[in-house]
Amino acid sequence: MSQEITAAYAKEAQKDAAWAYNNAMEKFYYSMLEVVFLRIKSHLSPQGLKKVIEMDEKRNQNENLGIEFSQKTWDVLAESWSGAEGLAMTRIANLYGLDIADLDISKIERLNQKPNTPKCDSTAK
Repeated sequence: MSQEITAAYAKEAQKDAAWAYNNAMEKFYYSMLEVVFLRIKSHLSPQGLKKVIEMDEKRNQNENLGIEFSQKTWDVLAESWSGAEGLAMTRIANLYGLDIADLDISKIERLNQKPNTPKCDSTAK
């Protein structure tokens, strides 16, 4: 490798990757939400379908309920993803032969304290 890797270069690479990660995560959460809802709906009995339709009608008639439901949904997705993301990161880091000393530990966020978890925005699509 001909390029010298300096601390400043690494810091800029971290910043660029964090920006791209945050943008990709919002798109990913919407995709994950769609996949999970479709999976649930593909398994619904008539009684289950009735419950989903009733809740969707309540959410459509009550904006506050809709926002609260959406925020709880984002929280569930964030909680579910954090474990899978950590496992994937560990296994991919192993493929690269990375050790703990190869990571900037100050950049690793604690579980359930992710500040960039997508939040419900009634105008977002």
